[in-house]
Amino acid sequence: MTHRETGYAQILLSAIFIAGYFWVLSAFIDGKVRVPIDWKDAMMTLLGVLTASVVQVMGYWFARQRASTEPKGTS
Repeated sequence: MTHRETGYAQILLSAIFIAGYFWVLSAFIDGKVRVPIDWKDAMMTLLGVLTASVVQVMGYWFARQRASTEPKGTS
């Protein structure tokens, strides 16, 4: 797999994850998801983990530097 293909795969997976996160978040906000009181703590924990993952994905894209072993212009 080339650097370009790897980059496209990373972009695609990141976009799918971020879009899915906001879709789930909007379902909770709009009231489409009704969580039983017994599951409230578990759902809050799950939403917190997903939110932390979004921050991690965004941090990856804004703070990363690519290291390439290929000559310039061939990526």
